[in-house]
Amino acid sequence: MKSFRCVCSVLMVLVVPPLWAEAPAEQDEGILVPVEQVLELGPLPLSAGLLGDSDKTDALQRAIVAQAAQGPMPRAGAGVPVFGQSLSWQARSPASAADSETATDPETAALWLWSWQLDADRFVKGHLKIEGLEGTALFNGVTPVTGDDEKGHELALRNGTHTLWLLHRGPKGEDPPALSWHGKTAVDRVQAHTRPERRVSPERLTNAETVASMAISPDGRFLALAFDGRSDAADLDVRRMAIRDLEEGGIVRQWTGERPKALAWSPDGRFLAIQEDKNLWLHGWPDGEARLLLANHENLGSFRWHPDSGSIIFSWTEPFKAEDVKARRMRALDDRWKTFRDNSQLYQVDVASGMIRPLTTGERSVNLLDIHPDGDRLLAWERFPDHAEPPHSLTRLFEISLADLEQREIGRYRVLNGALFAAEGYWLMSGPGLPIGDGIAFEADRLPNEMDTQLYRLSVDGKTARSMSRGLDPSIDGIHRLPGGDLLVSVTDRDYKSLLRFDADRERFTPLETGVEVMESFAASEGRRPVVAVRGTDADRPQRVHLVDVSRNRNRTLIDTQPLEYPDVQLGRVAPWTFTNTAGDEIDGRYYLPPDFDPQRKYPLIVYYYGGTRPVNRQFTGRYPFNLWAAQGYVIYVLQPRGATGYGQAFSAFHVNTWGEYTADDIIEGTKKFVAAHDFVDGERIGNIGASYGGFMTMQLATLTDLYAASISHAGISALTGYWGQGWWGYSYSGLASHGSFPWNNPELYVGQSPVYSADKVTTPLLLLTGDSDTNVPPGESHNMYTALKLLGREVELIEIPGQDHWILDREKRYVWWDTMLAWFDYWLKDQPEWWHHLYPETAEQE
Repeated sequence: MKSFRCVCSVLMVLVVPPLWAEAPAEQDEGILVPVEQVLELGPLPLSAGLLGDSDKTDALQRAIVAQAAQGPMPRAGAGVPVFGQSLSWQARSPASAADSETATDPETAALWLWSWQLDADRFVKGHLKIEGLEGTALFNGVTPVTGDDEKGHELALRNGTHTLWLLHRGPKGEDPPALSWHGKTAVDRVQAHTRPERRVSPERLTNAETVASMAISPDGRFLALAFDGRSDAADLDVRRMAIRDLEEGGIVRQWTGERPKALAWSPDGRFLAIQEDKNLWLHGWPDGEARLLLANHENLGSFRWHPDSGSIIFSWTEPFKAEDVKARRMRALDDRWKTFRDNSQLYQVDVASGMIRPLTTGERSVNLLDIHPDGDRLLAWERFPDHAEPPHSLTRLFEISLADLEQREIGRYRVLNGALFAAEGYWLMSGPGLPIGDGIAFEADRLPNEMDTQLYRLSVDGKTARSMSRGLDPSIDGIHRLPGGDLLVSVTDRDYKSLLRFDADRERFTPLETGVEVMESFAASEGRRPVVAVRGTDADRPQRVHLVDVSRNRNRTLIDTQPLEYPDVQLGRVAPWTFTNTAGDEIDGRYYLPPDFDPQRKYPLIVYYYGGTRPVNRQFTGRYPFNLWAAQGYVIYVLQPRGATGYGQAFSAFHVNTWGEYTADDIIEGTKKFVAAHDFVDGERIGNIGASYGGFMTMQLATLTDLYAASISHAGISALTGYWGQGWWGYSYSGLASHGSFPWNNPELYVGQSPVYSADKVTTPLLLLTGDSDTNVPPGESHNMYTALKLLGREVELIEIPGQDHWILDREKRYVWWDTMLAWFDYWLKDQPEWWHHLYPETAEQE
């Protein structure tokens, strides 16, 4: 079978100087570290006297620091123009501050800005003492630090690099100025320096400006880009739109505004349609005149241009309004979904007149899949409950004639993941076991994994489907039709997200060189020689946007966020590591090393897995930021156990009706073999973590082995029956993962593979995390295991994130969530409980 994998990154080890070049002085039980050097900018052409008298003093000081903090750490000699003057950063010792005479008269006092960095290799607490300076204001990043020069400014610093800024008016008194860190205890050590290098931080990963969406003009010349970022300095989200000329280079138009929900060029290239919440704007091109086509349309859904550019097809939702709030009868299993009773229908708006007409109506929501290139037909689907067979629903695929709005049903399918018009018939995305198809590619007793999506050529009558991808290991994620009839196919290929071109006549797949390991999305032009814009990342490189010439199969970089958003940030090496399990299957994986990796040291290990039906891809960051964990001094091992898609149907079929049986074996065996193969790993300090299905695996592993010194389960499943019956998608997911198995006909599976029934075997300290509003895996699944382990007297903690669902999306809550995970591992894998006790002070009192 064919497997395509594009290796596009260069692996590097970036080494930082040793953290402890000189031993700091100890004082009593604490630690004292003098700040020997700072970077100084000044005197600033601002009146320190007027600044001090202003009722906006705090805001003005923060604004000064915010401007300086934008971009990389300052470097000695770097120039800064300020109010017509040319200033430059100078490296100096605090003791050699400006002449004291400039500070004696408030009217003539100068204002100075100092900057330096504190590196901590663990969570530390202490205070920064400032001596011999007038009118000081201290900032950690852009956050003011409370305190005073006499008692010191209290700081609690997570493991990492912290940039400090100090505004002052010059020296006071006869003693020379001095800065010093006073750690609370002997372990609260830091290193003070002015090197620009820094480790990656949570804020950098969440705030870096990236391309959120894009659209390319039909002729391939102009690319519209929507950027999304965050400025902590300004305390606001930064969003902007830009249109680039891909032939001449440069930005031809740019503006700020809300993040668009969608954007698309008209087929004739005259308009760029931008959807902003409940409005749809048309931006004329190239004149730039903006016109509001749909205004204040509540619950406006997705849209597509008609091929003649004269109209737009869009969805419009009418939310369900309960008539009786005293009682609610469940209409179907799907009725637990928040949006089940909403009704979404298709509409058409005329560009010239703005007139709107409905295209569909009925009790069930209708979703648009495609518009025929001739413009005369729509391809749509509607889903309705059908409890007779897993996954307990049916999807009706049908055509709509735009001339008379008559509908023609094509077929009804249990699994339908997408469809497009083909030259004859349709392109269909469905599972290997499609009853009318020939998609199964292996001979075995196991059932195929219906989440391993295949591509079919569906007949006009919808009764037969011929597989196009049966010999292809990658799983199909999406399809896009090119003008000549060929397809662009996005796929999961092992732990890569790749793009293939499918030759419709020859029925042949060709991998495209996108230049990224994980493609996030793409946009294609409509010319005879298509140009494709791809955005994506690598395991060790942040987002880039590449332009791919499909005909020549080569790419060039348009945007690279590494020098823009990650200047001076040091990342560790990412390397592949695979092993052959006892059953003879190759188990793929990779590992991350700390930026200052020393092969002579012994590092604690964190093992990460999903174990569900998808591999853990190579994206740069995400909900579980491996580069951040590595920067905290951990080696991270990520493996892809049996059952994952992207490795062929025989491999993914291990997922069905097993619920972790093979997965657990692979994780345990992989961990043991990884430790044995790498001398720099401390085999006594191994942690494991997984989320959702991976959270279930963490609980299950805790009942099977004491290999791990600490475990974390986020949104894990403890009782299969509970998840099956209460999770919004529990019954439908189980319909595929547990095909044909139910609590009444296979209790061995539903009880035997449920961790809570073996809770008495757990000896590993276990942290359970969940959003308290999780609808996918209800919080009760974590509560089950927490209750069991508490009654058994085992080491267990349960942390709920208020107001969060299956994913922790709120930025500030995500920081606490990330800190909680690392603090737990620091506690058990590094013998460093201080961070955990700082986050949850009552736990210190319990020890």
